[in-house]
Amino acid sequence: MSDIAVAERLLDSVDRPACPPNLPYSGRLGLIPSNQVRSYVAKPSVKRLAKAALLVPLIRQYEQKFGSLTDEQLKSEANKLRGRSREGDMSKHFMAAGFGLCSVACWRVLGMRPYDVQLAAGEVMFQGALCELATGEGKTLTATLPVFLRSLAGKGVHVATVNDYLAKRDAELMTPVYEYLGLTVSFLQQKMEDAERKDAYRKDVTYGTASEFGFDFLRDRLKMRGGQVASTPFWGPWTSKPGQAPADPRVQRDHFFALVDEADSIFIDEARTPLIISSPTRDAKPEECVMYYWADALAKSMKPGEHFTLDVRKDKIEVTESGRALTRYSNPPSGPHAPAMDKLIEAIEKALQANYRFVLDHHYMIHEDKIVIIDESTGRPMPDRQWREGLHQAVEAKERTTIHLAADHAASVTYQSYFRQYVRLAGMTGTIVQNSPEVRRVFKLRVVPVPTNRPIVRKLLPDLIFPTEEAKFDAIVEDVKKMRIIGRPVLIGTRSVEKSEAISRRLTSLGITHRVLNAKQDKEEALIISQAGQPGTVTVATNMAGRGTDIKLGPGVAALGGLHVIGTERHEAIRVDRQMLGRAGRQGDPGSGQFYLSLEDKLLEALGTHFHEKLILLGRSGAKRDWNQFRPLFVKAQRRTEKKHYRQRLDLMHYERQRRELLGDLGADPFVD
Repeated sequence: MSDIAVAERLLDSVDRPACPPNLPYSGRLGLIPSNQVRSYVAKPSVKRLAKAALLVPLIRQYEQKFGSLTDEQLKSEANKLRGRSREGDMSKHFMAAGFGLCSVACWRVLGMRPYDVQLAAGEVMFQGALCELATGEGKTLTATLPVFLRSLAGKGVHVATVNDYLAKRDAELMTPVYEYLGLTVSFLQQKMEDAERKDAYRKDVTYGTASEFGFDFLRDRLKMRGGQVASTPFWGPWTSKPGQAPADPRVQRDHFFALVDEADSIFIDEARTPLIISSPTRDAKPEECVMYYWADALAKSMKPGEHFTLDVRKDKIEVTESGRALTRYSNPPSGPHAPAMDKLIEAIEKALQANYRFVLDHHYMIHEDKIVIIDESTGRPMPDRQWREGLHQAVEAKERTTIHLAADHAASVTYQSYFRQYVRLAGMTGTIVQNSPEVRRVFKLRVVPVPTNRPIVRKLLPDLIFPTEEAKFDAIVEDVKKMRIIGRPVLIGTRSVEKSEAISRRLTSLGITHRVLNAKQDKEEALIISQAGQPGTVTVATNMAGRGTDIKLGPGVAALGGLHVIGTERHEAIRVDRQMLGRAGRQGDPGSGQFYLSLEDKLLEALGTHFHEKLILLGRSGAKRDWNQFRPLFVKAQRRTEKKHYRQRLDLMHYERQRRELLGDLGADPFVD
């Protein structure tokens, strides 16, 4: 029996009485004999959930007890728990009382009462584990339980998520609950001043993106490395009080407890890219741009297989001997800014990568004459990031935007290294079970699948394969027409801005009203998502609509079959596909989802460039056949891509470890160059 199937049985015998309007809970809950057995003899993930399930009845008893108290009495109880926390009390009655108190606060402030499965998930995270909670199961509310209890220690709790929008939204939504219990809350945003950041970190609970937490850590290390903590101005002895230590310029406190939302995105997808702080860039002078433009022009004239080789599996491009000969006879740049031949070859390889591997409105977009990277896993723009080792300049030369000189990085850290510094670490996401061995190996965290509060009735239809992208888009439009006649809302998920706009143009030409959500409309995300479940609504979105968004069904939509999700391509990881399909059928609502694929899809490049080219020619040949027989190829390509990314994450982790060990032996800061 699978982990999820076992998990679904753990809470089956727990009563779920209706929540009366005057009290958050009334009724009696009994112990579950099967959970008592599983809490001792089952596999680790099942044992953790079984122990959490056994605590649910006790939590409900405290919830009933606190439900009759006044607001002031509840705050008094919270202060008592604060004292017990600082004394080191971690007993089951302490946890049950804390969760019961938080549950009452959620009910009184928000009108929401945590379900039994949410209480169990909160207890699992409080103990230090990563929960898989299906999309739509209320992760934002669940997080308040362990966050409240851990924040009572007064050491600061960090809640990390994937983007500024979610960090601000979750903080503003849950701040009334925390303040009702006597806690202070803040959230981080890009371009905040140090004084604001320092104040934010002094709150009991701090929301922010994982990258903001990581960059603040690196900036603090740079301040320490520069000796700012120990240095004082010459007037210090006359202005400081006797015995007073110099002001600490660091913004962060110690790393006590972090709860990572959308943990698969941060621990898996983002783990291939280290966080790097670089010195400021500047516009390149005309003579400094010559090499990049020359390399770009030469790369455009080179022929694959003759002048360079492309290994899609390793994502590696190498110039052949024929390509090197072509380089020598192509009037390479000379003068004081001309690099050596080996550097010219590197510049050509970066130009080849920019031209043959990087696609406009898929990997990046152009905004105000600047190249802005697009996060492939979320579809969101990342204006503060740049590719390294000349790749960003190669893309700028390709698109003829202003070239900015590469900056030397002063400090760097990987997500793996940063989050392992916390004394306590927990997380939650909707899709992580298949990566549990990696999470266990890297972060020493168990992955615990938690059952849904209501059975999932979402209907997943088999993938449909088409010979060409044009045929695929035609079929998608026909499906949209059928759904609109019925009155069901449709969400069309794409992998890139380019594809979302191609679908949008096709819908517009047919007079189908729709909204588009991608990296160019990210500021309208909340408005677009709030309307995506209304009858007959058509929404075209990149992966932005697959993370932390809740599409609520409009009146009568559930009776019509709920939201229908159409995927236009399989993604590089099946987790992202599950996130997209999870927009439909939330909390027991009806819904459906289906992927439309073609032999021209970029994912099939993982099977080899030549093999993919043959598939494209076959699809365009006009042959009549059952194209659905090619479904296994997409599964194989997806698995290969996931393995490649897994190796990249391991290589980065090993490199970081060796670097830290080397610099540690030399007495240097392992995070600062």
